Order: sequence, then structure tokens, then C-alpha cells
Amino acid sequence: MASFLPFIQDILPMILPASVSVTKAADILPPEPQPSDGEPEAETPGVRVISRHALVDKTDSMCATVLIVKPKSSSTIRHHGEQETVIYAVSGAGRLLSQPKGNEEEPERHELGPGDFAFVPAWTEHQFVNESDDVDLHLVIIRSGGQPVEVNLTDWGGPEVKTAPKR
Repeated sequence: MASFLPFIQDILPMILPASVSVTKAADILPPEPQPSDGEPEAETPGVRVISRHALVDKTDSMCATVLIVKPKSSSTIRHHGEQETVIYAVSGAGRLLSQPKGNEEEPERHELGPGDFAFVPAWTEHQFVNESDDVDLHLVIIRSGGQPVEVNLTDWGGPEVKTAPKR
């Protein structure tokens, strides 16, 4: 019986082909502000980090989201539970802070720029920081698991935030 299993794994995709799924950028990213009468449109007050699902519930093994960190802002300190995470910096520049090691009080700092990848292990606390004056930091976040898990914390090693942050 055990020798039959590899055969089934090889033939199953031919019998039950999967379909390709595409999510268009227009369905993920917020619209660019449009100038009116020569004046740039004001940003929505209080919205400094934008998270949008890109591919969710397409498979049990992975999902993807887009995270935009506005200039002079940062995400909450967070972890993704049991999910391992790959982060790809699309544009802008920023820092990925990760939980302090041992008795250190300061988080580790990892610079991110366009084209950079980062791997965040399961349960690892981290935060994104954009210190730029005028350029958004755009990140693609790919997690193990079909649904993204995001646990926002009050501080490094702190309790979970009880209310969802504004997006």
C-alpha cells in the first residue's frame, strides 16, 4: 500500500487539475491620490499602515498579503503564530525590527530595500518601520497556511492588543 501512495500523488494533479488564480493590483492597492485644482489630495488621517489580502483561501499551504507602511510610521509589533513568513520588499525603504534576543532591550534591526527578502520564523515578534519623509514602503508577505494569522501586541513580549488596529 505504501508504494501505491507516490503513484497517486503523481497522477492526482492530472485527474483533478487546479485552476490558476490571479488577483489584480487594482483590487489590492488603494487608489493613488488624485490632484484636484493643482493641489494634492490630503491623506486619510490616522491611516498609516494598510494591509490587503492578495491571495487567501486558495490553498491550505500558503497565503499572501500586501502591506503598505506610510512615511514616518510603523506597524504594530506582531507575530504570525505558527505561520512561517517570507517578506519581499517591493518599493521604498524601511526597517524590519525583530524581537530582542536574550537580555537585550533593543530589537534587532534589518534594513529592507527594493528586491530584498526576509524570513520570519513562526512566533517571532517583528515590526515594520518607515522613517522616510515621503515614500511608502510596499511589502509582499507570504505566510504558510491558507489564512493569514496576525497577532498584534502591545509591546515586545507584551500581551495581545484587544482591539484591531485601524487600517
